[in-house]
Amino acid sequence: MQKQTQLTKFFSKKTQDQQQSPVRTKFNQDLFFCTPPTQEIQFKTDNPNAKKKGPINLDNWIRKSSLQQKKWPFLPKNLIYQIYKFLQLRECATCSQVCKFWMICYNDIYFSYSFFREFETSRFNEKELATVLKRSSKQLKHIKKVRDIIKGQKISSFLEKTELSTMLSDNSQQQGSLLELFKLEPKKQYASVFLTDKDLNSICTESYKSLQYIQLISCQFMTGKGFEIIGKCSQLSLINIQSNGNLKDDNIKIILEQLQGLKTLMLLKCDGLTNYIFEIIGNTCKRLERLDIGSNPQLDLKQCSSLKTIETLQSFSIKDNVVTNEALEIITTNLYKLHSLNLEGCQEINSYSLKQIQKLNLQRINLKKIQFKEEDIYNFILNAQSIKLMLVNNNLLSTRVEKIILSRQ
Repeated sequence: MQKQTQLTKFFSKKTQDQQQSPVRTKFNQDLFFCTPPTQEIQFKTDNPNAKKKGPINLDNWIRKSSLQQKKWPFLPKNLIYQIYKFLQLRECATCSQVCKFWMICYNDIYFSYSFFREFETSRFNEKELATVLKRSSKQLKHIKKVRDIIKGQKISSFLEKTELSTMLSDNSQQQGSLLELFKLEPKKQYASVFLTDKDLNSICTESYKSLQYIQLISCQFMTGKGFEIIGKCSQLSLINIQSNGNLKDDNIKIILEQLQGLKTLMLLKCDGLTNYIFEIIGNTCKRLERLDIGSNPQLDLKQCSSLKTIETLQSFSIKDNVVTNEALEIITTNLYKLHSLNLEGCQEINSYSLKQIQKLNLQRINLKKIQFKEEDIYNFILNAQSIKLMLVNNNLLSTRVEKIILSRQ
């Protein structure tokens, strides 16, 4: 009888404990929500006869119940990391004040490849970036690379003049597989950014298996020889180099000969290039889909017939170049598979040129910064039935053209 009484007491206590335990969510039974027993706290507050052992607040209760008794477990770390991932660093710092556990998770993100997978310096102020570079560069290789690039410059000056972006590859822990994207460019009001041959060599060496997109704009301290290391990154699908007079045809040739899968090549405002670049591109880039050689007035587009060997070429941009009717005739004859043509700022284009362009089966064309008669534009859009997007200099005319395009869809 005595044993029965003890068992009854034991099971009755167990039932009471179960009633106080947290409720599992219907969506995921493995997750527990840190829900405080508000009724218990309310009862102790309302009961004046209760013995006061100290101030009753939520932090004290969490410290005693969650950390000691472990009856009210916290959100899993991975879930908190996901919450932090959608926030700015300063917002993460605010959230870390919730409790000690959130503070621990906040400190951990400085060493998390996942949190800094997409890294943009524009997201930080001077103090935040300094903290990240100091703490994270000890364990995160790509942050160390950013620190090395900024080294020697004031962080405030770097943030004012430069935009730097990186993105990690999925296999960033493997040797040679660090970055998937590297982008460096000046802010609009500044002419150049500081990047040395040594910096680029280090980046490409660490990421030669994974780098797919590289954009280097106004890196005027780079030499032509320094750019050649880009060719070692065999997975590159996009190269965007702008505003560099040191880049020569031979440097581009060395890069392109090593890349089999390049799909986009952009070489704008590179004064060191000559007409030989067309032959180089035509002989090496057999899978190229988009070519942009705008703002290179020294190039004679009558020499671009070599590009006809690229059967995959769909988009061609010759913005702000000298494009005569003779050159346009060569383009329409040899690049008849084009879907997109950018002629913005090509002042030599006239009504006869529009008739030549009609030979192409274009879907998109850019004719901004070129003066045309309205009649010429209407005749062109009515005859070019394949056009789905046409940009012209006059906003009112552009609206009317858009209506014509929509009416035949």
